[in-house]
Amino acid sequence: MITWNTNVNAPCAGEIVNDDGRSILIQTDWDYPGVASIFGWNIKSVHRKRCLLCGGELLPTLETGGTLQCDGCECEWKLCDHSHTDGTIDCPDCGVTAQQFIDAAREWLDDNHGVTADDPGYFS
Repeated sequence: MITWNTNVNAPCAGEIVNDDGRSILIQTDWDYPGVASIFGWNIKSVHRKRCLLCGGELLPTLETGGTLQCDGCECEWKLCDHSHTDGTIDCPDCGVTAQQFIDAAREWLDDNHGVTADDPGYFS
């Protein structure tokens, strides 16, 4: 079992701690999507913020489930599953940027100190 620890004395960092006390410092932002995914973050939680047609804000629609509606031109956008990215490159399907994925993963990690997961092989 591994635990995510945000209480580290290093800038912009967290660590993965094994049950036996060994730890790995995670400080590179490109690592955040993968690490966050191991602990339960879902890349599908990130979506476009702006309409490509008019620049209006895209808001989730509860009635239709899986879509976003533009508050400007009122068009609808299908939610993307980001199946062609791991969060370290821009999504070629919807245009969400790698930086947006990285920022969302980092925010999730910051908010989830102490979350645990099965070790996928960091310490084996």
